[in-house]
Amino acid sequence: MTYTTEIVLNKSIDEVMELFKNPDHLVHWQRGLKSTKLIKGISGEAGAKRKLEITLEGRDITMIETITKCELPRHWHARYTSNGLESIQENYFESIGPNETFWRTKSKFEFSGYMLIVGKLLPHLFRKRSSTVMKDFKNFAENGISVSNI
Repeated sequence: MTYTTEIVLNKSIDEVMELFKNPDHLVHWQRGLKSTKLIKGISGEAGAKRKLEITLEGRDITMIETITKCELPRHWHARYTSNGLESIQENYFESIGPNETFWRTKSKFEFSGYMLIVGKLLPHLFRKRSSTVMKDFKNFAENGISVSNI
């Protein structure tokens, strides 16, 4: 399953990058994130791996994030793996004005095991999550509102 999600942020690309690339801010816009731990490499650089503990749709999930491309402020790509799921996330940023940044994400999911059924029966959950994450980041960047208490 592959799809694209887009949003315009009312912040300069420099301001967006300061928030996006700081792993301490993940908890403020990654709904359900319980913890992160760098397990390989240098945080934010290509090749770095991070363990994420997250609750999604009422289930506790451990994911491994591997940064596959980091050419900020334009590109940031990562692969996420967990039981039955591999996701490729390609993030593209473009300054469209002094206080506007266009963010587009291409998401690709591959399923195995029981996740094959989830992916076929509930594809809207993945699209909804992508959209929610982008809206939560926008709300955090523009208004300082965190999802860490949700």
